[in-house]
Amino acid sequence: MEGIRTLKEIAQELKKAKDKVTLLYAFNGTGKTRLSMKYKELVGEVTEDGQIFKRVIYYNAFTEDLFYWDNDLEHGTKRVMKINRESTFFNFIERQGKEYEIVETFKAFASSKIEPKIDTKQGEITFSIPTGDDNSINNIKISKGEESIFIWSVFYVLLESVIAELNIDDINDRSTNEFNKINSIFIDDPISSLDDNHAIDLAISLKNLISESKSNDLKFIISTHHALFYNVLFNECIRDKGIKKKNYYLIQKNENFYEVKKQNDSPFGYHLMVKQVIQSAIDENKIEKYHFALLRNLLEKTATYLGYMNWSDLLVGDKITDENRNGYVRRINLYSHNKHNQIDTKELISAEKEMLKLLFNNFMREFKWKVGSE
Repeated sequence: MEGIRTLKEIAQELKKAKDKVTLLYAFNGTGKTRLSMKYKELVGEVTEDGQIFKRVIYYNAFTEDLFYWDNDLEHGTKRVMKINRESTFFNFIERQGKEYEIVETFKAFASSKIEPKIDTKQGEITFSIPTGDDNSINNIKISKGEESIFIWSVFYVLLESVIAELNIDDINDRSTNEFNKINSIFIDDPISSLDDNHAIDLAISLKNLISESKSNDLKFIISTHHALFYNVLFNECIRDKGIKKKNYYLIQKNENFYEVKKQNDSPFGYHLMVKQVIQSAIDENKIEKYHFALLRNLLEKTATYLGYMNWSDLLVGDKITDENRNGYVRRINLYSHNKHNQIDTKELISAEKEMLKLLFNNFMREFKWKVGSE
């Protein structure tokens, strides 16, 4: 796939590829959304027994356009998010009855008390902050970031359902036949309006979901301009030995053509970015659970580079003994491997934040790292 290509040629090669995961990085304006639509046109649909079956499910800017706001400009009291009733998303929610799963997925991803209510008859979603008494706040308009998380939650639940059904080998045992012909998932930039915290959560949860797919016929193509999202997903996929076939590419626009370069490593200084993210969280006292996952990523890459057998061997320095090292390792592992529906969203206690500070500062001192240095 490397070389100078048109978007159509890239889409054709993606169609022919046998990789389970193809991860593409390209700057905004390069043509990622257009590539996803070119791919959709190539893969298309198939007719069988008078029924039309989709062969690809995609997420891109057009997906977000299916959701829009009615802000009740006249009265300003009932603000609702509308969903295009003709869309695959709406039909899926209506047929499969996934309202509860979408709500719970949104609450986990958003780490918020905001409660969506999905009305499939009206094609509307309302949002509220319940308090259990008369002080509940209803019909609120959520932020752009929360809106992106909600739309992604709908897609994520759809994706979970597709993977679960296709994991059943005997098609006669599946609860529906509507996913039988799907062979591709194309995801383009699912992180619009998201902060780094949610971008990292999304990347980790997406890789976990891909790992659950056992179908040899289902492949995932993910394109993004977000460096942190790309880096986390890249490193998560690299370490997952269960994903056998995977490829990574950098796409750069060259006048009317596109240069595709295969990547054997992330095109960014991932370790530098991770150190900066953790350091900023410490400086601003905004340490969250995902920072433990980032710390583990940093320890793993450093251990590999320096020739250590285990990343835990890098946990040395002040207040770290052979006796308590295992406890630190267990805590890092606990916060690095939670799936979205298992996440305990309560805030870290002070002792847990101090633990991360201790481990990170020891690492920076013992291995002579300086944030921002090569």
